[in-house]
Amino acid sequence: MAWVADVLTASRVVLALVIGISVGADRLDVAILVLMIAWLTDTLDGMIARASSGETKLGDWDFRVDVSLGIAILVGLAVADRIPVWLVVAAIALLAGWTWITGNPAPAMLMMALAYGWFLPVLIVDKPNFWWMPFAVIPVLLLLDWRRFFTVILPAFFKGMARIGDDEQPEVAPVLDRWA
Repeated sequence: MAWVADVLTASRVVLALVIGISVGADRLDVAILVLMIAWLTDTLDGMIARASSGETKLGDWDFRVDVSLGIAILVGLAVADRIPVWLVVAAIALLAGWTWITGNPAPAMLMMALAYGWFLPVLIVDKPNFWWMPFAVIPVLLLLDWRRFFTVILPAFFKGMARIGDDEQPEVAPVLDRWA
């Protein structure tokens, strides 16, 4: 069963590309649907990986793949001229770059918050018939995997934020379970 989790993780790379292209082409209806599928694959791959007896091959890449979704949304928004290009470049270089160099997941999580925080209001304004869909899916996904959200994701973010002022060393990969 671990291979199923790996396939779901790998599929999100393709989904990230589709999301970025869809947002850039102003096909927000497609982007919404693909984003919800990506979120579902993220939830399911983690649940399947934890339920399987073997270790997944792509488990350490899961967070990096999640970050690629945020990067794709930001790039798509910049291509569609909905966010300043300089802000996208700065967010990716500073926040995702910081995570890449230090292994601290918190800066990349902030970058993803910027991506979703900019994208979701665009949906509310531009897609009045569809904007509610991601907001309906989020509670469902939280119900499916609420324990992980409160025991891994939030603690990893807060521990990472607390370490930002420290002299960080790249001792830990940006794998959320290792930061929780």
